[in-house]
Amino acid sequence: MNRVDFKWHGDKVLQLLKKAGMSGLHDGVEHILTVSHGEVPHDTGTLQRSGTVIDAPQKDAVYVSYGTPYAVMQHEDLTFRHDEGRKAKYLEDPFNREKDKVLKMTSERMKRALR
Repeated sequence: MNRVDFKWHGDKVLQLLKKAGMSGLHDGVEHILTVSHGEVPHDTGTLQRSGTVIDAPQKDAVYVSYGTPYAVMQHEDLTFRHDEGRKAKYLEDPFNREKDKVLKMTSERMKRALR
């Protein structure tokens, strides 16, 4: 009878996958922010420049936001008039359109980490 020995490196694999997943997610969220820059209301450019991506690895999360006091109002109020191509829902709409691409980017990064 043949005997097969192997070492289990599950903790290393999980750590590798988490790192790769966070990296892929970060890049995907950066992509969403870039797409949203084409839709964010642009008067002086302050709102657009306030866009940021924040990694929160302790929560297995990556956040994207715009950080001006009026960002939420501009995002939510559908009655505001904006220049052509600029609009409310400037972050939500790109997120909804691009989320599948972000998932694919993240899963591809994780697959590569296992090779």
